[in-house]
Amino acid sequence: MSNWILVGPIVGIVLLASGLILGYLVFPPIVTKTIVESVQIVKDSDQYGRWKEVPQPLDFKVYIFNVTNPLEVQQGGTPRVEEIGPYVYLQYRRKYNIRFSRDNEQVSYYQQQTFKFDAERSHPYREDDPIVVLNMHMNSIIQTIEHDSPFILSMLNGELKNIFGPDATSMFMTTTPKKFLFDGVEFCKDAVGVAQLVCMTVEDRKSQSITKSDDGRGLKFSMFSHKNVTHDGLYEINTGIRRLEKLMKIERWNEQKTLKTWKADKFGAPSVCQYINGTDGSAVAPFREKNDNFYIYSSDICRSVQLFYQRETEYKGIPGYRYETRENFLTDIGPCYGNECFCIDKISGALKEDNGCLYSGAIDLTDCLDAPIVATLPHFYGGHPTYEKMIDGINPNPEKHQIFLEVEPRTGSPLRGGKKAQFNMFLKKIDYITMTSNFKTPRLFPVLWVDEGIELNDEMAGLIKNDLINTLLILDIVQWTLVGVGAALIVGMLIWFFLAKKRMSKTSSTEIITDASTSKSEVN
Repeated sequence: MSNWILVGPIVGIVLLASGLILGYLVFPPIVTKTIVESVQIVKDSDQYGRWKEVPQPLDFKVYIFNVTNPLEVQQGGTPRVEEIGPYVYLQYRRKYNIRFSRDNEQVSYYQQQTFKFDAERSHPYREDDPIVVLNMHMNSIIQTIEHDSPFILSMLNGELKNIFGPDATSMFMTTTPKKFLFDGVEFCKDAVGVAQLVCMTVEDRKSQSITKSDDGRGLKFSMFSHKNVTHDGLYEINTGIRRLEKLMKIERWNEQKTLKTWKADKFGAPSVCQYINGTDGSAVAPFREKNDNFYIYSSDICRSVQLFYQRETEYKGIPGYRYETRENFLTDIGPCYGNECFCIDKISGALKEDNGCLYSGAIDLTDCLDAPIVATLPHFYGGHPTYEKMIDGINPNPEKHQIFLEVEPRTGSPLRGGKKAQFNMFLKKIDYITMTSNFKTPRLFPVLWVDEGIELNDEMAGLIKNDLINTLLILDIVQWTLVGVGAALIVGMLIWFFLAKKRMSKTSSTEIITDASTSKSEVN
């Protein structure tokens, strides 16, 4: 028995120590090494294959503001809009022309995006639904001429039907999502004379949303055809080989470290608006802490967006951290915030402060998109109350309209997220343009908003669970089983020891009493 009393605690101590050593000294570096190798961009690795061609399409959801009273608006009434959608498109991404630097610390590439309409998830909405929307290309051309060459506006007024067709008597048009978003709305058809000169000037500007019509006899406008089966520029990112905290960070975009879209500082040096910060949102650096914040760069709005930690979350059994933009994302713009470089003041007669900045919650994308388009959050969420008051049918909702990203904190892998932006134009009176004569007050008019994001499907979520979560669970089980069994053996043997000692004491006492009784009997 004495041997067992000694062996039990020794075995328990060994098991307990093994569990603690494995759990705190052996397993963590193994897990860290495995995660590091699984997220770094190394040619011919499994991660490289997933990075090169995203294995799951992203969701590209479009919500259109259908104008229900265009005739009334044309007469100067308050616009009334109805949000219709989502029109859901699957966005496939594939990288090509991939080149690694000599030290493998950077990799450059183009990323082709291909869109495919998802009729099932869009139901009951269809691509051929009739919609009434702001005539963006006409409004854009008129406002551009107003800003650049106002002296020809009176001449342009008499040519609008020759440029935009016989129905160009209103600032609104009836079309379909298919044409408006991707296929294109035709104009400048067989234009001659002054109309032809205007159309040639428009074509020469090479705006990304305006292309040659299929038959070559005119032009066509669409919101997103420039994004389909093409790329959004040359990226150079960090592979994370040397500095893991820089994994996926954009080093250059179109061979530039800064953006020419925004103004430099007063000394001509790059301003805070011009720097390209963060990743493209497809992943972030691993080993996130709760107080970590990060940037995502969006070429759609030509700027970086900062996301802040909000709370712990869970998606399909995978623990995650949720990050969101703050309400001041588009509101804190101006000299008092040190970022007046976003105030480019390119839209004549817009709603703006004395310093040239638009009312809070909006950013002028004229130089970014080569058109007088203004970006806000959906339904003017967080923006100046004037915007919402001027349009009936606007209903901002933080749960639906907030930009967010949920990531698995150890790997930095996105679990779900949504990059959201609303595209608007000012509807206002323009001198010499007859059809705008009733627009007494400028209004920021919503056209559509986009939710571009992802929710990992079961296959991709299963990959994270099998490769990481389940592995960590198994290691935890091994660690705490050893600790538990070791502790149980130690406690069990100690209890056994004390019980055995107690029994021995009782036995000894009984023997003494018995001996004493026997001795007494003998004396008698």
